[in-house]
Amino acid sequence: MLVQQFLKKDGLYNDALDGLVGKNTLKGLAAINAIDSGWSVNRKINGAIQFYAKKNGLEIGPIDGWWRPDTEDAFNQLSHLLDIGTMPNPWRPEDIEDVNPNNWPRQYTPEFDAFYGAPGENLVTINFPYPMKLSWEPYSKVTRTSCHTKVKESLERVLVKVKDTYGLDTIRELRLDRFGGCYNKRRVRGGTKWSMHSWAIALDFDHTRNKLDWGRDRAVFAKPEYIPWWEIWEEEGWLSLGRQRNFDWMHVQAAKL
Repeated sequence: MLVQQFLKKDGLYNDALDGLVGKNTLKGLAAINAIDSGWSVNRKINGAIQFYAKKNGLEIGPIDGWWRPDTEDAFNQLSHLLDIGTMPNPWRPEDIEDVNPNNWPRQYTPEFDAFYGAPGENLVTINFPYPMKLSWEPYSKVTRTSCHTKVKESLERVLVKVKDTYGLDTIRELRLDRFGGCYNKRRVRGGTKWSMHSWAIALDFDHTRNKLDWGRDRAVFAKPEYIPWWEIWEEEGWLSLGRQRNFDWMHVQAAKL
C-alpha cells in the first residue's frame, strides 16, 4: 500500500489503496523509468521503494529491486513520512541527551554498590499498567513483576507514559507488551560479573525480534516507530544498550555505562 500511496501522489495511480498489485498498480510501476519491465512483481515493488527513497533524499544503494537492509530502512522511513508528514529524526549515541533525574549510578562502581546494595536485595513488586505477555510464551499473561525498590516509581512512570503515548492497540501491534523479565540473579553471558538483572534494575522486551547479537540492521526496536518508546525511558535516565552500543536491543537498565 505504501507504493500505491506514492504512485497516487505522483498521479500514476487512481485506484483503491488496498495493497493489492493489480493492473493499475502495475501500470503505475511501469511509468517509473528506473524499474525494469522484466523484473518480477515483488522486485518491481522493491524497486519502487528504492526509487521513492532516492526521490525523498534518503541514502539508498542502486535501484535494483532487491530487498536489502537499506531498502527495509527506507521503507520504514517512508512509512513514517506518510504517517507523520516528516522523516524520522536521525540519531546517534552521542546525540542522545544524557539526562539522569534519578541519579542512576554507573554500573560496576563503588557508587553503584552503595546505591543498590547486594544483588537480590531490596525487591518490591509493581503492577503493570497494561497487560503483558511472556516474550517466550505469548499465550501467558503477566500482570506484575519484581524490581528494585529504588527503580519502582520511575519504572511505573515510564510504563504509564508508554500506555498514554502509544495506546493499547499500538502497544500490542509493536509488541511492547512482550515481557522478557526483570529480576534474574545470574552472571552476564560469557562473563563473571553479575548481570544488571541480578539487582532487578534491568528489563528485557520482545527478545525473539531483538536478539542479543543483533544490530540496528536486524533488531525491530531500532526502527523509527520505537523512537518514542526509547525517549520515554531516556527521559527517566534509563539506558538502552541498543541505542548506546548497537547490541542487545531488548535490554534497558537503570544504570549508566
